[in-house]
Amino acid sequence: MNASQNFEFADRYINREHARFRFGSLADEYARTQLQMDPLADAVVDALSAYGAGGRKIFETWVETGAFPEKDVPQALVEFAESLREPPAWADFERMKLGALAYQRTGPAQMFVLSAWALVNGYHSAPAVKPLVYTGQLEKMAYRRLAETARFLTEVSQIDGMRRFNAGFKTTVRVRIMHAYVRRMLRKSGEWDYKAWGAPINQADMAGTIIEFSMLLLNGAREMGFQFTEEESEAIVHLWRYAGLVMGVDPRLLEEFDSEDRAWRFAQLIKLIQPGPDADSIALTHALRKIPGLATENLDYLSSAAKDRASDFITRYHDGLAWAFNGDEIASNLEIPNEKWRYAIYPTRAIVRSMEFVRKLLPNGDRLFADLGNRAVRMRIDLMLDGKEPEFKAKRVAEDRRLSSARAAASASI
Repeated sequence: MNASQNFEFADRYINREHARFRFGSLADEYARTQLQMDPLADAVVDALSAYGAGGRKIFETWVETGAFPEKDVPQALVEFAESLREPPAWADFERMKLGALAYQRTGPAQMFVLSAWALVNGYHSAPAVKPLVYTGQLEKMAYRRLAETARFLTEVSQIDGMRRFNAGFKTTVRVRIMHAYVRRMLRKSGEWDYKAWGAPINQADMAGTIIEFSMLLLNGAREMGFQFTEEESEAIVHLWRYAGLVMGVDPRLLEEFDSEDRAWRFAQLIKLIQPGPDADSIALTHALRKIPGLATENLDYLSSAAKDRASDFITRYHDGLAWAFNGDEIASNLEIPNEKWRYAIYPTRAIVRSMEFVRKLLPNGDRLFADLGNRAVRMRIDLMLDGKEPEFKAKRVAEDRRLSSARAAASASI
């Protein structure tokens, strides 16, 4: 944030007194992080930008090899690398393995929960989607963005994926630096409204993303009928706590992921103080809800008419899950249709529970279902990416979009 902007809270911090009553000092502590960015990553991007195209090459050399070129390495990158050298004392990689296996068991259902709950829930906050507006990643990039987000989740949830310089670690670091590049573009654009929205891709929103990928994925899977032991669910939260650290979330915020109960309470605080959606939120949601139905394009054995019917069914099913997961207020605010399809959660639950019954009966059923689920998700993501691996680079793909604080400010009431 610019030094000249002296205010304690952004306008987006709503329901303040209620939040203080329910959550004590944590409410204000969290709201202040809406004005905080990621100093280490931002310094790296500022330094690399002076190298032109060669800056990205220096960064990629470190990510891929763990080493720097022999000379001319920015000090900011050295300090960034050093900050990730040693995991904190609380990081338990054996526990993360258990969390990864449990996460993998959700298989293709994970994609539905990611889309219909985690992302839709995030889009309900108008300020949080403003970086997507600026980069033009609404209608034009929704399909690709979902695929890349799913790849990120998949790499994090591989066995030992988050060990230093394994695939999950590298992907997480690339996402972190991509965020820093977007922040740099927004800081230089002159269009960003700090008073209304807080800092771009701020600490509060980053912590909210970890909630979406841990607690919402976990509870969405439960809603669909998946079952986890207490040890497994705690391990999933632990895995994403560490992923959050690598992604640049403030360690103080990550203390709220010390247990599943504490993380869920934190999620309630985040939900309480969000200002709600605007027209951009709705546009992004409607671009997202069309994506699951596009899966039928790969079913070459079906006629065009059959593909259309299947696509329509999947879209309605996705809408129904969005209503079931998010509840009436969020789904109606985002103008999601097909409310009656919310009842599709019941046959879904019956089918998944029968599969869970089989899993528990089979010797090594946990491993078998994790392997099958993992393979199915990776296959689907590969199809969505069409053989092109995510670059996780900041791009502005539309020049005709302009950020507007009016809609966000209109929805914010202290």
